[in-house]
Amino acid sequence: MSIEAEYERLSQIELFEDLDPLLLKRLIFVSQRYQLDAGDFLIRQGDTTGNVFGVLEGELSVILESPNGDVNIAQHGHGELVGEMSVISGEPRNASVRAESGCEVIGFERDHFIKTVTHCPRTALKMMRILSTRLVKQNKQLALLSKNQFDS
Repeated sequence: MSIEAEYERLSQIELFEDLDPLLLKRLIFVSQRYQLDAGDFLIRQGDTTGNVFGVLEGELSVILESPNGDVNIAQHGHGELVGEMSVISGEPRNASVRAESGCEVIGFERDHFIKTVTHCPRTALKMMRILSTRLVKQNKQLALLSKNQFDS
Protein backbone atom coordinates (compact mmCIF):
# COMPACT_ATOMS: atom_id res chain seq x y z
CA MET A 1 0.00 0.00 0.00
CA SER A 2 1.32 3.46 -0.84
CA ILE A 3 2.17 6.12 1.74
CA GLU A 4 -0.74 8.21 0.39
CA ALA A 5 -3.21 5.36 0.85
CA GLU A 6 -1.85 4.70 4.35
CA TYR A 7 -2.13 8.40 5.12
CA GLU A 8 -5.79 8.44 4.08
CA ARG A 9 -6.54 5.52 6.42
CA LEU A 10 -4.54 6.78 9.39
CA SER A 11 -5.68 10.38 9.19
CA GLN A 12 -9.10 9.02 10.20
CA ILE A 13 -7.73 7.83 13.56
CA GLU A 14 -8.89 10.38 16.12
CA LEU A 15 -5.41 11.07 17.48
CA PHE A 16 -3.99 11.87 14.06
CA GLU A 17 -6.84 14.05 12.73
CA ASP A 18 -5.04 17.36 13.42
CA LEU A 19 -1.51 16.13 12.85
CA ASP A 20 0.60 17.77 10.16
CA PRO A 21 0.41 15.47 7.09
CA LEU A 22 4.21 15.38 6.77
CA LEU A 23 4.59 14.17 10.38
CA LEU A 24 2.00 11.45 9.91
CA LYS A 25 3.63 10.32 6.65
CA ARG A 26 7.00 10.10 8.44
CA LEU A 27 5.40 7.97 11.14
CA ILE A 28 3.84 5.73 8.48
CA PHE A 29 7.20 5.34 6.77
CA VAL A 30 8.74 3.78 9.91
CA SER A 31 5.68 1.72 10.90
CA GLN A 32 4.99 -2.00 10.53
CA ARG A 33 1.77 -3.81 9.69
CA TYR A 34 0.55 -6.90 11.49
CA GLN A 35 -2.16 -9.41 10.60
CA LEU A 36 -3.86 -11.27 13.45
CA ASP A 37 -6.27 -14.17 13.48
CA ALA A 38 -9.08 -14.45 16.01
CA GLY A 39 -7.56 -15.54 19.32
CA ASP A 40 -4.07 -14.18 18.58
CA PHE A 41 -2.51 -11.94 21.21
CA LEU A 42 -1.07 -8.62 20.09
CA ILE A 43 0.10 -7.64 23.59
CA ARG A 44 0.62 -9.75 26.70
CA GLN A 45 0.20 -8.36 30.20
CA GLY A 46 3.64 -7.77 31.73
CA ASP A 47 5.44 -7.38 28.38
CA THR A 48 7.96 -4.58 28.11
CA THR A 49 7.69 -4.11 24.35
CA GLY A 50 7.41 -0.54 23.16
CA ASN A 51 4.93 -0.27 20.32
CA VAL A 52 1.63 1.55 19.96
CA PHE A 53 -0.84 -0.04 17.57
CA GLY A 54 -3.55 1.52 15.44
CA VAL A 55 -6.48 -0.76 14.60
CA LEU A 56 -7.13 -0.69 10.85
CA GLU A 57 -9.60 -3.60 10.70
CA GLY A 58 -11.18 -5.99 13.16
CA GLU A 59 -11.90 -5.98 16.87
CA LEU A 60 -9.53 -6.34 19.82
CA SER A 61 -10.32 -7.11 23.46
CA VAL A 62 -8.30 -5.69 26.33
CA ILE A 63 -8.04 -8.34 29.02
CA LEU A 64 -6.85 -7.91 32.59
CA GLU A 65 -5.40 -11.16 33.86
CA SER A 66 -5.83 -11.78 37.60
CA PRO A 67 -5.66 -14.71 40.01
CA ASN A 68 -9.48 -14.71 40.06
CA GLY A 69 -9.69 -15.04 36.27
CA ASP A 70 -9.52 -12.85 33.21
CA VAL A 71 -11.65 -9.71 32.95
CA ASN A 72 -12.48 -8.12 29.61
CA ILE A 73 -12.09 -4.40 30.34
CA ALA A 74 -12.40 -2.85 26.88
CA GLN A 75 -13.03 -3.43 23.19
CA HIS A 76 -11.22 -1.52 20.47
CA GLY A 77 -11.93 -1.42 16.76
CA HIS A 78 -11.21 0.51 13.61
CA GLY A 79 -9.56 3.87 14.19
CA GLU A 80 -8.56 3.26 17.79
CA LEU A 81 -5.14 2.90 19.41
CA VAL A 82 -3.92 0.26 21.85
CA GLY A 83 -0.69 0.05 23.81
CA GLU A 84 -0.19 3.77 24.27
CA MET A 85 -0.45 3.76 28.08
CA SER A 86 2.62 1.57 28.53
CA VAL A 87 4.57 3.48 25.90
CA ILE A 88 3.86 6.79 27.61
CA SER A 89 4.40 5.56 31.18
CA GLY A 90 7.41 3.35 30.45
CA GLU A 91 5.82 0.63 32.62
CA PRO A 92 5.22 -2.98 31.54
CA ARG A 93 1.92 -3.68 29.78
CA ASN A 94 -0.89 -3.64 32.34
CA ALA A 95 -3.26 -5.80 30.27
CA SER A 96 -3.28 -8.21 27.36
CA VAL A 97 -4.81 -7.42 23.96
CA ARG A 98 -6.39 -10.24 21.96
CA ALA A 99 -7.91 -10.29 18.49
CA GLU A 100 -11.61 -11.19 18.55
CA SER A 101 -11.72 -11.43 14.76
CA GLY A 102 -9.25 -11.23 11.93
CA CYS A 103 -7.42 -7.95 12.48
CA GLU A 104 -5.04 -5.67 10.71
CA VAL A 105 -3.03 -3.28 12.87
CA ILE A 106 -0.21 -0.86 12.27
CA GLY A 107 2.59 -0.62 14.83
CA PHE A 108 4.50 2.50 15.77
CA GLU A 109 7.77 2.24 17.68
CA ARG A 110 7.82 4.09 21.02
CA ASP A 111 10.32 6.84 20.20
CA HIS A 112 8.77 7.67 16.83
CA PHE A 113 5.27 7.73 18.33
CA ILE A 114 6.23 9.97 21.28
CA LYS A 115 8.20 12.35 19.08
CA THR A 116 5.28 12.65 16.64
CA VAL A 117 2.61 13.18 19.29
CA THR A 118 4.59 15.72 21.30
CA HIS A 119 5.55 17.72 18.23
CA CYS A 120 1.97 18.99 17.88
CA PRO A 121 0.35 20.44 21.05
CA ARG A 122 -3.18 19.73 19.75
CA THR A 123 -2.28 16.09 19.19
CA ALA A 124 -0.69 15.83 22.64
CA LEU A 125 -3.84 17.31 24.19
CA LYS A 126 -5.98 14.88 22.21
CA MET A 127 -3.83 12.01 23.55
CA MET A 128 -4.47 13.22 27.11
CA ARG A 129 -8.20 13.43 26.37
CA ILE A 130 -8.28 9.87 24.98
CA LEU A 131 -6.42 8.50 28.01
CA SER A 132 -8.59 10.45 30.45
CA THR A 133 -11.76 9.13 28.81
CA ARG A 134 -10.46 5.57 29.09
CA LEU A 135 -9.60 6.08 32.76
CA VAL A 136 -13.08 7.40 33.53
CA LYS A 137 -14.66 4.46 31.69
CA GLN A 138 -12.49 1.94 33.55
CA ASN A 139 -13.27 3.59 36.90
CA LYS A 140 -16.99 3.23 36.15
CA GLN A 141 -16.47 -0.45 35.30
CA LEU A 142 -14.52 -0.97 38.52
CA ALA A 143 -17.27 0.70 40.55
CA LEU A 144 -19.86 -1.54 38.89
CA LEU A 145 -17.81 -4.66 39.54
CA SER A 146 -17.34 -3.65 43.18
CA LYS A 147 -21.07 -3.01 43.58
CA ASN A 148 -21.91 -6.38 42.02
CA GLN A 149 -19.41 -8.11 44.31
CA PHE A 150 -21.00 -6.57 47.43
CA ASP A 151 -24.53 -7.33 46.20
CA SER A 152 -23.68 -11.04 45.81
